[in-house]
Amino acid sequence: GRLNSPTLRYTHQIAAALAQAHACGVVHRDLKPANVMLVPDPTLPGGERVKVLDFGIAKVAATDDTGLTRTGAMMGTPSYMSPEQCRNAAAAGERSDVYSLGVMLYEMLAGRRPFIGESDMDVAVQHITEPPPPLLDAVPPGSVAPALATLVDRMLAKRPDQRPSMIEVAQTLDEVLDAPSTST
Repeated sequence: GRLNSPTLRYTHQIAAALAQAHACGVVHRDLKPANVMLVPDPTLPGGERVKVLDFGIAKVAATDDTGLTRTGAMMGTPSYMSPEQCRNAAAAGERSDVYSLGVMLYEMLAGRRPFIGESDMDVAVQHITEPPPPLLDAVPPGSVAPALATLVDRMLAKRPDQRPSMIEVAQTLDEVLDAPSTST
């Protein structure tokens, strides 16, 4: 068994679930570790299935108690938010989910998030302005396959149109999982 194969299995399951949601026109908009749950499933390798929770939270959260929609209010968790979400919650699309999953995968592989700051605002500014440290610079040499590192770096591109689609993410993870190498 490869050291990080549960990481890749779980991430692949999240990507596959979100690719299906995206195909149906549903964007999650608040993807973060707290919204992912492991449940027993003896039919799967590893015996666990990932469930993605809190779909559509942005639609619910975008109205305050008066029922009025707040425009440009910061929704989501800045640690995992895309640059476009940090600027304007309404701008979150499918590739925002890709970015959030990229932050989660980076954190699982490197043991830290790409951006850490003193405050939520500090982290949001980094998402908007700072290039993320390349994954291969943040992990021990040889511990992450180059194809996987390239995928994570692409998922964290500042511009949504430079990120892969969620289906591409799922397919690339599939290829990495199938690769006969001893590392991930």
